[in-house]
Amino acid sequence: MVTNMSDNRQTSQVVFFFGAGASIAAGVPDTHVFVREFKESIHDSARRKTVERIIETLEAWKGKEIDVELLLETLTKLDAMEDEPLLKFFEGGDFILSEYSPKTSLIEELKDFIKTKAIVPSDRVLFLSPLLRFVGEFRPLDIISVNYDICVEQFCNVHKLTYHDGFDVYWNPKVFAVEGADIRLYKMHGSVMWYQSDRGSYIKLPVMTGKSEIKLITGEKAENLMLYPMQKWNYAEPLLELLVEIKHLLESETCKFLVVVGYSFRDDHIRRMLWDVARKNRDLQLVLVDPNAHHLYDEKLKYYDRQRQIPSSWYERVVCLPYKFEEVFPYLKNYYIKNLRDGSVSENSQRKVEAESEKANWMSPLRVYVKAEHTEAIVRLAKIIDSSEIMKEWPLNLELPFRMFMNLSAGGKVEEASSYFDSLWNTLQFIMVERFAVRILRDPQTIELQFNQTKHDSGGESCLPVGFLKPLLVENFSEFVRTRKGMITRISNDMQRLFTLLDSLKNYIEPFDEKGIQFVEYLELRKHLIDDSNTLKEDYQNYVKDNSDESRGRVISKVKKIEKSLLNEIFKSR
Repeated sequence: MVTNMSDNRQTSQVVFFFGAGASIAAGVPDTHVFVREFKESIHDSARRKTVERIIETLEAWKGKEIDVELLLETLTKLDAMEDEPLLKFFEGGDFILSEYSPKTSLIEELKDFIKTKAIVPSDRVLFLSPLLRFVGEFRPLDIISVNYDICVEQFCNVHKLTYHDGFDVYWNPKVFAVEGADIRLYKMHGSVMWYQSDRGSYIKLPVMTGKSEIKLITGEKAENLMLYPMQKWNYAEPLLELLVEIKHLLESETCKFLVVVGYSFRDDHIRRMLWDVARKNRDLQLVLVDPNAHHLYDEKLKYYDRQRQIPSSWYERVVCLPYKFEEVFPYLKNYYIKNLRDGSVSENSQRKVEAESEKANWMSPLRVYVKAEHTEAIVRLAKIIDSSEIMKEWPLNLELPFRMFMNLSAGGKVEEASSYFDSLWNTLQFIMVERFAVRILRDPQTIELQFNQTKHDSGGESCLPVGFLKPLLVENFSEFVRTRKGMITRISNDMQRLFTLLDSLKNYIEPFDEKGIQFVEYLELRKHLIDDSNTLKEDYQNYVKDNSDESRGRVISKVKKIEKSLLNEIFKSR
C-alpha cells in the first residue's frame, strides 16, 4: 500500500531535482559519454562488435548520438524479443544481430559498468559545497534525484551531515519523518546502494562492488534496485512511494522554487507529474540549470502538445540558466534565488495594486527580474511598460539588453539573442558617440566627458559624466562577463564581439573618475594623439586666462575630435 509520508512534515522552500548533468563534475559520465565509455570497456572483440553495430544502427535511426537510456532500453528489449508482439507482424527479412541471444546478453554487463561509474569517491564532491548554504537556511533540505550515483551521500559523509533516504537497513519510509535530518534524499530511480532480494525485500548495502547482483548472508540473492527505461512502471515499493511523496512535496504551499539540474525530462511520467504540480502550486517557480536549458524548456516542458499550440502550466514560470552547474552553483542561493524571490514579491504586490484599480509600477519587478535573468518575465513585463520609462532609467536601458543577450546567447537562442545584441550595441554607440559632449572646468582644471542618453543637448540629468558609466561598464558588465565565461559552453561570434567591445570601453573609461580628469593628466593620457599642430595646451591656458566662449569652444572642439576618433575606432570592431 502506498502511503502519504508528508502529513506531518514541511517542504523546504527550495527543492533540488538532480539529473545526470548534476554529477558530471564528480566524474560520472553524462548519458552520451556513458555509451562511448561502455563500448571502449568491452575487451571481447565479438561482443564489442555487436555493441558497435547496435549503437550504429540506433544512431542511424535517430540521426544523432544516442544516450545510455536508449541503449539500456534496446538491450532490455533484445533480451525479451521473443515476447515482443510487433515482431510477429513481420515476415521475411534477416535479423541483423543473428549472433545475439539471451545467452550473450549485454544488459548485465552494462548495468555493472554503470555501477562502477556511479560509485563516486568523496574527494570528487567538493563542487556540491554550496549546498551547505541551502541546508543552513532550509534544513532539512529536500533533494530529488534520478541518478544512481552516491554524490549526495558522499557529500553528507564529507560534511558530517545526516540524511534520510527512506532506509534504515530495510526500506522504511517512516524514517523521513524522523527529526534531525539535514537532507531528505528522494532517489526516484534507485541507487547503486539499493537492492531488491529474490524474497521481495528492499535493503540498502553500502558495499564496494562492481557487480549488480550479490548474495546475502541469509542466502538471498539481491539485485541492484536501479530502474531502467523499460522498467519504470514496474512495481517496486520504494520507488512508487517516493513518486507519490515527491508530488506531495512539490504541491506544498511552502515550496516556492524547484531547481532542476541537468535533467532531460525524458521520463514521461515525471514530466506529467511536474505539469500537474505546477497547476496546483501556482507560486512554484522552476529554475532550470543546464547548458541546453532553453531547448529543454521549449521542447519538453513549455507546451502540452508536440505542435506547441497549448501552453503548459509552466508557461512563463521557468528561469533558464544555460550554464555549467558546478560553476553557477555558488551564485544560486544569494543571487539568483534571492532576486527571483524579490521579483516575485514585487510583481505580486503590483498585481494587488492593479486589482484595486490603481496604476501598477511594473518597473519595480522588472529591475529585479533582469538581475535574475528571468527572460520570459522580462519579455512579458516589457510589453506592458511604456518603452520611454525604460529609456529614462539609463542603467536599466543598458543592463536589460546586456543580460538578455548573455543568457539567450549562452543558451543557443541565436535569433532572439541577436536582437538584444543589436539593441545594446546601438544604444552604447548612440550614447557614447552620437551624443558625446565635453565640459571643461576651471577650478580644478578638469576635462569632463559627458554622454547624453536622450536626443537633445539640454544637459541636466540626461547627461552622464564618463565616471558614472564606470560602475556599470567596468565593474558590473565586465565582472558579469568574467564570472559567466567559465560557465558557458558555447561562445557565439556576437558574444566574442561584445567581449572585445567591453574590454575596449573598460580601457577607455578607466582613467576617468566622476569628476573627469585633470587637464595635465589628460595631455599625458592623449599625448600620442596630439601632434605639433594641435595647440590644445595653449588654447586651454588662454581659456583659463580670459574665460571667453571662443577659447572654450576651441578647447571643446579639439578634445571632441580626439575622443570621437577613439570612440569611433572602438565601435568599428563590429
